Amino acid sequence: MRLFEAIIDANHRAAAGEKSAGLHPSEFADSLPVVALTCIDPRLNALMPEVLGIEEKDFIWLRNAGNIIFDPMSSMMRTLALACAVKGGKEIAIIGHTDCKVGKMSMVELTDRFKALGLDRSKLPENLNEFFGLFASERQNVIHGAEFVRKSPLIGPRIPVHGLVVDIASGKLEWIVNGYQSLGTSAASVPHLEVKIGDKELLDVELKLPSFQIGEMKFPEFKIGEAISAAIPSIGKTEAAAAIGTAAGQIAPTIAPLTLLKMEEADSPVSGLRFDRAAMFKIMGADTKIYGPVTGKEIETWVSEGRIDGTTLAQRVGYKDWKPLASFAQTAEPPKIPIPRAIPLPRHGSGGKKF
Repeated sequence: MRLFEAIIDANHRAAAGEKSAGLHPSEFADSLPVVALTCIDPRLNALMPEVLGIEEKDFIWLRNAGNIIFDPMSSMMRTLALACAVKGGKEIAIIGHTDCKVGKMSMVELTDRFKALGLDRSKLPENLNEFFGLFASERQNVIHGAEFVRKSPLIGPRIPVHGLVVDIASGKLEWIVNGYQSLGTSAASVPHLEVKIGDKELLDVELKLPSFQIGEMKFPEFKIGEAISAAIPSIGKTEAAAAIGTAAGQIAPTIAPLTLLKMEEADSPVSGLRFDRAAMFKIMGADTKIYGPVTGKEIETWVSEGRIDGTTLAQRVGYKDWKPLASFAQTAEPPKIPIPRAIPLPRHGSGGKKF
């Protein structure tokens, strides 16, 4: 029996009134500590980690409002990754709870709550639902959170990611995502890239992503275009770019979100365009690391320096979707075309014949 199988068994026996029900953590030392993400609801203080049957020293407790994960590269994912890599977490559990106030909060009520705190609606993000992650179902929220964690390239494929809901009144656990069933399906697996034009093989390599380094905020110094050009000198760059784009498009679902390979000389889709300089953006580099938040003005500088281009994935702060940077660009006002003035036709004689 594995750790969470034993936890659920002991929890359900205890909820049924069995006084001898319990867990022997020493039997599962290789699976401890557990990293748990729960809501900030203070009612959980009396339940965690007792309902799991493990001791506090084996419980790494992370909390946010609604135990929400927005995407596989969010700030909470960074914390989960560090809890495993630095603090030695062996299994992850996303734990929701019944009667969650975040799930019951309507947009109107949320706006009124902020207004009562002296915050005007105009000062809040445009899309409150996306920014604050409001949800309607505690179970679906946990399922989505566990899925995001499992797909994150920051979480090792050997770490089980579970999803549970705890009854806030009784402490009974519902195991809705069994992390043991999806071991080895992490997005961190190494993708394979093969490039061909017709029957001619141009490139056949494994894409090895750089390791996760805390605090490193430098963009890669190498230029992918140079490496590709050196590997396929016998064909035209237009053909190579088309082939690479096709191959990269085929593997994108496996390694997304990731900037696709491009030729060094390719024209940037954002060339000549501008961004809202007051807006804040996050940028995903070719190394899959998140940079920012930075202003639209800084984005323009990075584009001009060739560090990023229109295919680079970006996220506007306050929204959860990652899109190509070009989709955030503001089209410059087109040049005005001079309209020729009207010239009267010449006349001949008093009668005047018009030409």
